[in-house]
Amino acid sequence: MDKPPSPFEQLAGLVADSESIDQAVALTRALSAIPDLQRWLREQRQHVVRTLHERDGVSYTDMAPHLGVKPERVSGIARGHSRSPRQKATPED
Repeated sequence: MDKPPSPFEQLAGLVADSESIDQAVALTRALSAIPDLQRWLREQRQHVVRTLHERDGVSYTDMAPHLGVKPERVSGIARGHSRSPRQKATPED
């Protein structure tokens, strides 16, 4: 894979220059921060889903097809439930 998935294209800047130890360090730090990024993304998604539901009256049933999940899962997202157990970050060697 030559470039990261579309939501993370800005990360390609980490490998834009010649290979260096600084580049390896930056990539290691990015890898180590993935659990924190996932946590932040989940929290932001929960906030948006709750806001759409509570403030705008959008039902979980209406949101579900857009998110590619069932309404029950949207309800779980709004409550902050995760489908998989969260793991502690371990530094990459």
